[in-house]
Amino acid sequence: MPAETETTGLELRDYIRILRRRGWLIAAATLVVIAAALVASFLQTPVYRGTAELLLQPRITESLFNPNTGQQNDPNRNVQTEIQVLESQPVREAVRKKLGTAPAVSAHPVGQTDVVEVNALSTDPKQASEIANAYATEYINFRRSQNVSDSLAASKQIQDQISGLDAQIKAIDSQIAAAPSAGRDTVATNLGPQRDSLIQQKGVFQQQLNQLSVNASLNSGGAQLVTSASVPTSPVTPRPKRTGALAAIIGLIFGTGLAFLFEYLDDSIKSKEDVDRIVPDAPVLGLVPAVAAWRDKETPVVVSIEEPTSAAAEAYRTLRTSIQFMGLERPLKTLQITSPAASEGKTTTLANLAVALARAGQRVIVVCCDLRRPRIHEFFGVSNTLGFTSVLLGEIPLSGALQKVPGETRVVVLASGPPPPNPSELLSSRRTVEVFTALQNECDLVLIDCPPVLPVTDAAVLSNRVDATLLVATAGSTTRKQLGRAVELLRQVDAPLIGTVLNGVGAEGGYGYGYGYGYGYGTYTEREPSKSQKRRLARR
Repeated sequence: MPAETETTGLELRDYIRILRRRGWLIAAATLVVIAAALVASFLQTPVYRGTAELLLQPRITESLFNPNTGQQNDPNRNVQTEIQVLESQPVREAVRKKLGTAPAVSAHPVGQTDVVEVNALSTDPKQASEIANAYATEYINFRRSQNVSDSLAASKQIQDQISGLDAQIKAIDSQIAAAPSAGRDTVATNLGPQRDSLIQQKGVFQQQLNQLSVNASLNSGGAQLVTSASVPTSPVTPRPKRTGALAAIIGLIFGTGLAFLFEYLDDSIKSKEDVDRIVPDAPVLGLVPAVAAWRDKETPVVVSIEEPTSAAAEAYRTLRTSIQFMGLERPLKTLQITSPAASEGKTTTLANLAVALARAGQRVIVVCCDLRRPRIHEFFGVSNTLGFTSVLLGEIPLSGALQKVPGETRVVVLASGPPPPNPSELLSSRRTVEVFTALQNECDLVLIDCPPVLPVTDAAVLSNRVDATLLVATAGSTTRKQLGRAVELLRQVDAPLIGTVLNGVGAEGGYGYGYGYGYGYGTYTEREPSKSQKRRLARR
């Protein structure tokens, strides 16, 4: 039956666990983004902004001869139109003549008012203010010149109307003067109303002309300078504090994204839940926290001996209890311990489990069947000159190959012995079964150290010769694919897989290991089993 590999949806605690586990990545990404932003900010040339304010007013001359006079125009449209005029080519040319240069400026209304801000940017603070003021003043001059031109054009039109009326009045006066004396009064009476009307029209036009002259002298061109641009004292860019704050936010977002990306790409097992998803029908019997001494993989460490009050030692005692309870349900005399790949901690698990079982009163024989890379003898400080292969080849009797462990009277080691050229064939021989049977008569439990499942077939071969198989994985090292494939291979040969052990579990996935198991122990010593306990163990 293939191992279950599908994963369920992530819960809130899973996201929190990911953020805690990848916190170093988020912090590093945030610091890198902040550092890059600050370096770029300090290397950037300071840019200053000069700001002038204009008040826009409607042009008075637009009311003359306008059939739409009195109608309400769109104020926002009028302001946007004047902004386009301010940024137009004629105004830029006037600024260029005044300053010798005409950099682009930006203008925008202030809220819902008729006030417009004119902004100019420059690396020179004085030049920034000069450019803003130049655009503001040249725009006013441009509008004023337009107003003068409009006023002159309107004045000319009104003056032409007045001149026409004068000509008509003069023609009537000439017609009255040319009439005979006897009929002159009659002619004057007949043409008098027409002449009076023309004079009245002339008066109206003359009044408009006078008003236009007054307006032209008072009109500012439709705009006036409210606030001239002063020389700025601080640059608008760069601003290191603001840049650093924005970079921190961006860095956090970027780092969090990286954390979830790495989590998605990382196929390694990290918690008990990961193991349960892949091997749902085999319980996790042990969760062993990481031990600092394990970083040096070349130096074997048995924490159950060297640090009996540590959290790791307590985890091995928990594993021991789980295996003992399983032995109550079915006979358990030979236990095979293996792993999906190398360096997963199978030999370390076996050595510590052997010590935990022995200190609980059980007699344990440790057999090294890892004939390719034997290490169990290093953990217990015994010789590997003679051992399991020596017994199989008949070079030495079984009793002569067994070695006692110094300081652990209930632990006996059968080292691997000289490496054979054909480990798989040797382990599958009938002689191996005979050796295991003989060992079962000498102890309560035989612990067998086997090679990893994936690289070689040795563990699969031995699985049919043992009562139970324990699969060891390491958090952050063993991948889901490796664990799933190892379980699949063991299922194919009907291996008696009773459970798994997860090494290197952090505080977040250790279910309490972060609290420490040293509480209340003082100097740890295993108590000698009582007589009743010894009788129960003997019956098993």
